[in-house]
Amino acid sequence: MIRHLAGIAEIVDDLEAAVSFYRNDLGLEVDDSESADYASVKIPGVIHFGLWSREAAAEATYGERTAVDRVTPGLTIEFEVDDVPSASHTLNSRGIQLLHGPKVEPWGQTTARLSLPSGALCGIAETPWARRIET
Repeated sequence: MIRHLAGIAEIVDDLEAAVSFYRNDLGLEVDDSESADYASVKIPGVIHFGLWSREAAAEATYGERTAVDRVTPGLTIEFEVDDVPSASHTLNSRGIQLLHGPKVEPWGQTTARLSLPSGALCGIAETPWARRIET
């Protein structure tokens, strides 16, 4: 079901401060040009590391930006799968309740999300144009 770890993102309350920390304090390349709610941090050896505003995570997961109290700040992980609907069905059959079923995000990625035992967000995704590794 899971192909590989597709990405990790830090869910933050202050995206600007997070971008500044990773760019200025850690000296990493950060691309924050595509969205006011998300930035990508280039880290050697990592397929994808992002910075995601808590409001945007709430909107993507619960359908509304005001649901921030339902999103735990910290890290979220995302696993690449071959087929999100099939993987969602498998997870449901194992008793795992999804926070939302398969959907196509505004950026074109197909996702479904669940809570980890810690309360952190976890996603399964199909991202055909990116986040590929040789198997």
